[in-house]
Amino acid sequence: MSNRHLTELSSSMTTANDQPNLGNPAPDPESQARRSRRTSMKLLSVLGLLATVMFFRHPAVLMGTAGCFLFGMLWHGIPLRTIGKRLLLIVPFALGAIVFVPFQHTTGETLIFHFMGKAATEEGVERAFVLLLKIVCANLLVTYLLLSTPIFELIKSMRALGVPAVLLEIVGLMLRYLVLLKEEVRSMVKAQQSRGLRLDGWLWKKSAYRRFGELLGVLFLRAYSRSGRIYQSIAARGGFGAGFEVGIVGNGTQYAASADSERQEQEGETEMAIQAMQAMQVQEVTYRYGQMEALRGITFHLERGAKAVLMGPNGAGKSTLISLLNGLEQPAGGVVTVFGEVMTRDNALRLRRRIGVVYQDPDDQIFSSTVEEDVAFGPRNLGLSEQDVEERVAEALKAVGMSEYRRWSPFELSYGQKRRVAIAGVLAMRPEMVILDEPMAFLDPRSRDELQRLLEQMHEDGYTLLVATHDVDFAVEWATDVLILKDGKLLASGTADLLFDDRLLTKADLHLPRLARPFRLLQEMDHVRPRTVRDAAQAIWQLMARGGEGTKGRLFKRMDGESRQRER
Repeated sequence: MSNRHLTELSSSMTTANDQPNLGNPAPDPESQARRSRRTSMKLLSVLGLLATVMFFRHPAVLMGTAGCFLFGMLWHGIPLRTIGKRLLLIVPFALGAIVFVPFQHTTGETLIFHFMGKAATEEGVERAFVLLLKIVCANLLVTYLLLSTPIFELIKSMRALGVPAVLLEIVGLMLRYLVLLKEEVRSMVKAQQSRGLRLDGWLWKKSAYRRFGELLGVLFLRAYSRSGRIYQSIAARGGFGAGFEVGIVGNGTQYAASADSERQEQEGETEMAIQAMQAMQVQEVTYRYGQMEALRGITFHLERGAKAVLMGPNGAGKSTLISLLNGLEQPAGGVVTVFGEVMTRDNALRLRRRIGVVYQDPDDQIFSSTVEEDVAFGPRNLGLSEQDVEERVAEALKAVGMSEYRRWSPFELSYGQKRRVAIAGVLAMRPEMVILDEPMAFLDPRSRDELQRLLEQMHEDGYTLLVATHDVDFAVEWATDVLILKDGKLLASGTADLLFDDRLLTKADLHLPRLARPFRLLQEMDHVRPRTVRDAAQAIWQLMARGGEGTKGRLFKRMDGESRQRER
């Protein structure tokens, strides 16, 4: 999408979002530049002090240096208790220095004592003490740096100083993943404690140890499953060294091109893809997990600008189909055509830039330490300059109403806010089509309404949208196209009128839209198909206007019959 599209999209979200944080306005570029320079100077100063400390040899000098560092941290308002907790991290290194270093000596040194056949020397003890003091000084410096500087500023400064981007992403992903595991452990333990598990004190019951071991096994399986989903979300945004370069298509829009394949693409093929009327066409697609056939002969197409929903019960194959449409998986049979091009292993990376995917759990998609860094992940993989990356991040966050949260940690956001950040990460890639997997899941009513307004505005700004959902009420109100799956087969495709077909809905394990249910109880009104509350209100008004006493009598008679049937 163009800059204009994202700007228009942002204006529509002004009334749909939480109240802006007026006490934390977005800083101007000059203040950002000054903050970045200060952070870089602080980082270089800490590194310089750390290197200087390594040259000190006298214990008294090191003790004085550690005291100065401690005084400076207290002066800057860092609590002594926090400093003490961070010093506990050096206990393993301190034990290593105390246990091993005193017994390493050369000929001529003064012996102090023997232990298990090893001799400790006075010089060895001094070396151990010096090493321990250096570790303390390094811990204090790093603690000061981490507690006085936002992590996103440190990452930006390290990137500016030339630290490899891959290393920074790995560190950020590890931190994020560890916190997610911690949250899962906490939720699992709470759930078990509510069922009688007791973990009080140091000594547990035998049954508690056994249950805790089972929880660790479940945690391992959940961590393994989550790592696979995180890998998919990273790959979908160009991670893991995809080798993308920035190319230009015929209308001047930037897109990500594979360095290995784009040079081989013909200009005519690219132009034909842009001019194609259909955004996506799926023909007789099958997919297998081992011997199990997950998708069987799927065939459908979506026009550009469609608002489509993909519906079906759990296990119907919706997530598998999304992976095929995004090029993360290749079909065992059949053809997937995206914007006029048949998707293959050779061009999947390039076409993936034109199709963004927002996954069901935002924690699987938000893997950086801050909102800003996470949204910038995809554009950086496109090989864009930092200025262009910053522009895309600002536009995408503004589009979803999350500009004031750009420096927040993902752990400080609500579930609905995380969902919007995940969408922003996709919008920053400027795709032409966006696929959302269960976007309404676990959202409160207000967040659902806000997300629906965002989707509507995205459609008005030219995005082709495909939403996988179980929510029949949302689908019938919002969608123009409906795809219904069950057991890997496409039961039906067409307009939203499919969602009023009782037999089809029963077969697909779905239910009739709630707005339509009352009209099925009314004589001569079971043909009414309201898609919105306004449609239902108009139908009721028309019924009241023309019905008279006869209609009221038939209505009450029908309702009395239903009531008697329920009482039986």
